[in-house]
Amino acid sequence: MKLLRFAIIVCVTAVLLSLTVTSQTYSGTAAFWQLGMGARPIALGGAFVCPADDENALLHNPAGLAWGRGLSLASSAEIRSSAAGYGHVSACLGNFGAGLHYLDLGNVPQTDELANVIGSFSYRSYGLVVGTGFRVSDIALLADLPLSDSIAAGLCGKFLAIDTLDQGDGNGLGIDAALLLRFDSPWFAQRFLSTLEFGFVARNVLSSPMQFASGHFEDWVREVDIGLAVQIVRNLLLSMQANSGGSRRLGLEWSPVPGLDLRAGLRQDGVRMWSFGVGTHLGYMQFDYALVIHPYLRTQHRGSFTLNW
Repeated sequence: MKLLRFAIIVCVTAVLLSLTVTSQTYSGTAAFWQLGMGARPIALGGAFVCPADDENALLHNPAGLAWGRGLSLASSAEIRSSAAGYGHVSACLGNFGAGLHYLDLGNVPQTDELANVIGSFSYRSYGLVVGTGFRVSDIALLADLPLSDSIAAGLCGKFLAIDTLDQGDGNGLGIDAALLLRFDSPWFAQRFLSTLEFGFVARNVLSSPMQFASGHFEDWVREVDIGLAVQIVRNLLLSMQANSGGSRRLGLEWSPVPGLDLRAGLRQDGVRMWSFGVGTHLGYMQFDYALVIHPYLRTQHRGSFTLNW
């Protein structure tokens, strides 16, 4: 009963925190980081505050890095239109990680006040993310507390730089704070649940506004993501997530045989988007693919490759 009461208190606290966050319209800064990291999370509809159990935790919930082991090198890429591309490379060692993200829109037509094309310009965004996670049991003075091995906190810093026309160049910094509770074989459902997880991430709790060469400033969007995930009989993962900005996400991952994962997700974020994916791992290598169906935009394809030691 103590475990259940503790979990309820954490969930209620997370909800109250989300209500204190001011709802803001997505800006260019937020839109860049909403592209996410890796193919597995977007195949799960973006519902990755929980489980946050691989290198993608670096951006989605850095508290998940607390359970990191060894070295992971990861990359992903996608073509978002005929000219635009997005991707990342990252490295995680133990409970620390760092990654570089990029968005390249290619050559964008430049027009005059009469909409006549007078040339073109490039638009590129570069993002650097650095994060860490630690369990309560990692702190010597708190190691003997109940559930200390099941509770983790995390931080990640995100630096964004935009390279385009001189007046549009800019940069800024945001910091996320995160919490993750991971319980193995919870006592009230040991026969059915192998893992139960609760988590939340407060996005951009500290930040310096994006400052552009034109003198314009753009604030980072503050929001909270709350997540719940359950691992059923070790081969079925159900993940749910809600965002203080109104987004709702649902993901399902099924492992029918060792080395193969099938995924599906649903994201409600103004419009409804379905996603599907597959992952396979062989030895040190992990391959993931995701497909996202948007009701108005082109279908999104993303692939990821990871090496784990």
